[in-house]
Amino acid sequence: MSRNVLPFLVALMVAPLAPATAEENAAKGIHFELNKAETVNGTCRVTLVTRNDMASALTAFAIDLVVFDDAEGVAGYAAIDIGALPAGKTRVRQYDVARGDCGGFSRFLVNDVRACEGATGDAPDCLGALRLSSRTEIDLVL
Repeated sequence: MSRNVLPFLVALMVAPLAPATAEENAAKGIHFELNKAETVNGTCRVTLVTRNDMASALTAFAIDLVVFDDAEGVAGYAAIDIGALPAGKTRVRQYDVARGDCGGFSRFLVNDVRACEGATGDAPDCLGALRLSSRTEIDLVL
């Protein structure tokens, strides 16, 4: 091996790892997606997709969801209990969130995190870890 290459190889071996990029940090957290909203028997039923991309499992995860109509009035309130959410796990659940046609609702507000318990008994910052998205015409906001 050439003497000129050796210092370069040593520098590579002891170089610190690059810090996580903003994109990588944004990918971590609890992804909460409003995947579908459909009216069933006069009630708005939503399909929610939740993925835990945090480093540890959650033994409990639940949120308070407030439903706003097109006139920005509160049209409903739902306590959404996702349950246990292992690290790296995705769950799909359906909930009836408000009476009425889903087409008459403008946004759903994640008002608060009702429950968030780590597997080791800690209480992670689940509200701060939420990454919201919607595949519907209804906005999902904090």
